[in-house]
Formats: sequence, structure tokens, C-alpha cells
Amino acid sequence: MILRNQRGQAAIFVALMFNVLFVFFAMAINVALVVHDKINLQNSADIAAYYAAMKQAEILDVIAHENYQIRQSYKLLAWRYRVLGIMGYYKAPTPRHPVWSGELDDTVYPPATRATICVTYRPVWTDAPEGENLCNSENLKIPALPEVKVIAGFLGINHAIAELSKQLRMQFNQQCTRHGAANWWFAMSIMHAFRLDQRNRKLVIYALAKTLSNPGNDGDFTDLDGNSVLQGARQTFVKNLTYANRVAFESGGGEFKLMNSMAGLEADRWLKEIKISPTMLYTDVENNAACIASVQPVANLPQRPDAVALLYAGTPAGFGVGNLPDWRVDSILTDSDYQYSLGVEKNPWYMTYVGVNVKSHPRQIFFPFGDGVEMVARAYAKPFGGRIGPWYQNKWNKGAEISEGELVDPLVAPRVGNGTLTMSANDPRRLPNYSRYPGDTLGLTTKLALNSQDAMKSVAIAYDYYKNIKEEMTGIGTGGDILPWDFQNSKAPDIRNHEIAAIAPDLFDITYYSIEPNFPKNYWDRLSANKNALKIPSDVPVRPDLGFQGFLGQGATFSVQEQMLGKPHEYQRPEAYWYVRVKAHLLTSWLAGPGAFNYNVEESLGNFGKCSLPDEGLKYTTPGSCVAGGGRTGYSVKLVARDALLSGDHKIGGPEAGSGSILNPPKTNDGW
Repeated sequence: MILRNQRGQAAIFVALMFNVLFVFFAMAINVALVVHDKINLQNSADIAAYYAAMKQAEILDVIAHENYQIRQSYKLLAWRYRVLGIMGYYKAPTPRHPVWSGELDDTVYPPATRATICVTYRPVWTDAPEGENLCNSENLKIPALPEVKVIAGFLGINHAIAELSKQLRMQFNQQCTRHGAANWWFAMSIMHAFRLDQRNRKLVIYALAKTLSNPGNDGDFTDLDGNSVLQGARQTFVKNLTYANRVAFESGGGEFKLMNSMAGLEADRWLKEIKISPTMLYTDVENNAACIASVQPVANLPQRPDAVALLYAGTPAGFGVGNLPDWRVDSILTDSDYQYSLGVEKNPWYMTYVGVNVKSHPRQIFFPFGDGVEMVARAYAKPFGGRIGPWYQNKWNKGAEISEGELVDPLVAPRVGNGTLTMSANDPRRLPNYSRYPGDTLGLTTKLALNSQDAMKSVAIAYDYYKNIKEEMTGIGTGGDILPWDFQNSKAPDIRNHEIAAIAPDLFDITYYSIEPNFPKNYWDRLSANKNALKIPSDVPVRPDLGFQGFLGQGATFSVQEQMLGKPHEYQRPEAYWYVRVKAHLLTSWLAGPGAFNYNVEESLGNFGKCSLPDEGLKYTTPGSCVAGGGRTGYSVKLVARDALLSGDHKIGGPEAGSGSILNPPKTNDGW
């Protein structure tokens, strides 16, 4: 029998077509998912690299700010030496000090060019006898008082006059002796205070540099919170994966590798210490019956044995210098942590960056069997735009150990090397001074620089205010501070505010340093809390900015932005044009232009030194103290191409240095 019913044939065709269409559909979906997972893998690698580079940037930010704090300590040393040290010239024949004459022109004041410390004068130093000023003349020569002898022993008045003469001669001799002792004590105390402060901050810098240069093969290093950057980057990577990538990765089908460009580099290969050997001159007196001034370098103790005894005698009668005289000889500092230093300069040919290399085998929804598709992604990111500080000289050729060329700050002390620390005391550059702005060749030798603060005429200083600054300080809580403090009355003396005003940021500082306005709240809390994890030596105090009074229980509230406000700000004369008086002007590091796509000068310039939304009054602080609408301080982070890191055309050694490749390029094997 023949069947003539043909219904149902289309269903078979449709069924066959459906299988074909389903295969095409599944293929399209899988291809889309593969592309999606591949893009996700790359994005996740980018984010992980960005995270790790951000942790590098935070460490570099702290290194930069600690380096700036050393600059501030050196500025404080120079200001104490050239301003407080010679303010005793307030009458003829020596030209009157500008504080007393009121002169404000930015021309040289001759006695400041080779300043000689003298702190036994009224009305500033309250320990000096009323109405007496042994500092008024550079060439003080007071003949010995004549001795009245008893000739007519039967006359009582003869005995009385002779006794009075004896007492006057003794008082004259004691005051003249104290003159030399006090001047040496102040000179050596302020130098030792600088030595201690720069030593402690320098060791924090090198501890962080060693943390960043962890020699492990896994690229890991410790961040400011004491955590593993490798683990943090890996977790950041995993949390940004798609479901398929995450399942494949966590089931053992993925790899995550971190490369740290600084790994294994010794800290002193890429951070070179700028060692110096400063000295000072002080007014001593000759060892005879007269009171004749004798200018001496601080390496020489006072000539009078009684003056030396007065130095060692306990307070309040003496100065209680302890072992301070042992530190006056430069040669004992060779290869020591206590060697004087201007901080560090960074070798630009060692570039700080990270790499992330990841692998995953995600299995797509329509490939339920067999191995997943192998996907590989690689990403690099680097901190950029911050400034650890100026090179000592303006050129750094590839392969050079230190910077070369012209001096960036022509006024700072000469650089010295190991074994060559002893230099002539007659070299004027060894006497502390610094540039107030780029190109400044006078520094603190001008009348305006010496008279840059109002109200200095009325300042009153007791020796006791400075007796704590020469002590080795093991931490906040012990009174550890190199600024003056009135311990008898538990308050800050007025001179403290003047010193803070003197070291506040200036035009040179914001040109060459990354300065964090609120270092205590943004970094210091974390740094001090994780001191052990960061391997900062136990005997090194981790200090916030100069002016901080944490030992009084006030908390970490004093910072650079406070240095620029309040009393210190009020004391700065408007004529002193080099002071930076607006904290937003610290925001001069590189930042993205409009749309965050470019990092060129033209598009970024409009934001430099500006901030439309500061963080005052907000619940949280932010680095730079600027939330939005302005510049940045410190290091930003950006993704960078591998080819850029391998380029031989880097022009990073200064305008006069040749181009070349970096000294720590990415690996060229093992998938990198």
C-alpha cells in the first residue's frame, strides 16, 4: 500500500536545522564569552598591577617626605646659626643686625657671610646679665680689671676697695669664661640636634627602601600597613575576575606572578646618600686675664680650662654637655649612621614599577568537557610624578654612581665621601646655608633673610629651652624634639614658633620635593604602627613633622600645613617673598589632564597649585589634603607599556645627559 500523506517532513528538516543553528548559537556565545573572559583577565591584571604600583608609590611618598624633613632640619640648623647666632650685633661699631636696624632689602649683611655664634647678649638671651652684651663686636677686647692692692693696711676702706676689686675681677673672669662656654655649647648642641634628626629620618628612608627592594623571587614586598603586596594584588585580581575565570583560577587552573622592578637592588644603589661635613664658628675668649674674643671652629673646645669644666658641670650652674664634646671631631663619623647628610638622591636609571603576569583556563558554558581555553595576560604599572628630592648636581649620566654637573643648591655644604670627611674649617660652604628659591645664591646672608620674621625684637630665650635638643631621643613620649621647649612651664616658648616659621616650605622646597601637607594623619600613623613589619631599627624613633608635640598627648595633629598656619604664618613678613603661604601651592606633582587620558604639561598645568575641595572638616583625610578639583602631591600611578620599559630612548638624566635604557628592565623570559 502506498502512503500518500507527506505531513511531518518539515519537522525533520526543522529539527536538523535547529541542531545546526544551535551549534552556531553556542559557538557565538562561547566566542563572546571567551572574548569577555579574555578582556576581563586583562583588566583584572591591569587593576592588580595598578594596586601593587600604588603600594610602591605610598612607600616612595614617605621616603620623599622624610627626605624633605631632613631638608627642614638643615634649614633649621642654618637659621639658628646665621640668625640667632649673630643677633647680638645691635650697636656700632659692627653694622647693626637687620632685626635691630629694621632693614628689609635683599642685599648682603657682611657679618652673616662668615657668621660667628655668640649667644651671651641681652635682651634676647635671658641668661646673660642685665645690661651686658659681649656679642656686640666681632673683635671684642676688654682689658683685665686692675687689681687694687692693700697699701695702707690700717685703713679699713683700703681693705674694702681691695675686696671689691677682687670680687669684680672674679665676676669679670667668670662671665668671660661663661661667654666662651655658652657659645660652644649652643653651636655644638644645634649641630648635634641636626645630626640626630637626620640620622633617624635617614634610617627610616633606608628601611623603607630595603622593604621595597625585598630580594625574594616572588616579587613580594611589605606595604605601609605591614601587609604582603603580593597577597593584596592577588586578591584584587581574583575579586575582579568573571565567574568562569575565578572558578578556573581557584581550582588550580590559573597562575598569578608579580614582578617588582626593585627586587634585589641594594638600597644604596638607587638611593645615594648626600654626605656632608658642616662646621660652625663660635666666639671663644683667649686664656688670659683679659676678655679678648677668639673665633674658633666648633671642633675646638674653649681655650679656658674653666670654660671646659663649666661645659661638663651639671645644670643649672653648668651646661651638662655629657659626651657632646666627643662628637665635635668629624673623623669619628666616617661610615657611621650619624654622619651628617642632606638626605638622599634617587638614581633615575633605576625605575620603580611592577609587572603582573596571569594565566587562566576558563571553560565556557557550551564546552562542558575537556580543557578550557588557555588565556594569558600581562600588565605593567609604575609610580610617576613625585620627587624624592633634588639631585645634588643637575645631571646624572647612565652608569654614574652619583649626580654630576652644576650644583642644584649652590649654598648647601660640600658633598664628601667615605674617608674624606675632614675638610678645611675655612671653606665658607661648610658653614650652613641654603637657597630660598631656585637660583638663589645668597640664602641667609641677606638683610631680608635675617629679618624675614616680625616680632624678633621681643623674643626672649632661656638656655634651658635648648638643653633637650642635644639628647639621643628614642621616641615621642620622652620629650624627643629638636625644637626649643619650656619644660619648667610645660609650654612652647615663642622662639619655637619663630623656628617653625623659618623652616616652613619655600619656593625651592616646592620645586624639588614632594611635600605631604598632612603627613601625620595620612602616613605617620601607619608608619609608626607597623614599624617592626617595615624593619625600622628599634632605636630609631619614627617622627612626624617638626613642631609636633605628641609627647604632651596632643596626638598626631601637627604637620606641614600647620607649619604654614597660625603663629608661624603670622610671623613671616610679607616682604619675604620666598615663603609658601597657601597649602594648595604644595600640590605641584604630576597629575592627569582633562579626562585622565593625558599627562602632559599643557593639560595638567591648570590644576597645579590649586584645590577646589580641600579635606578640612571632612570625616577622612586624603594625601595632599585635596579631595577634588586640583593638583596632587607625591606619586601618581599609571599603566605603562612593556615596550616603553624596554626602550633605549629614556631621557631621564637631565637635559645635558644622554638618553639610554633603564638599568632594571623587565624580564625577557618566563612569560614576561
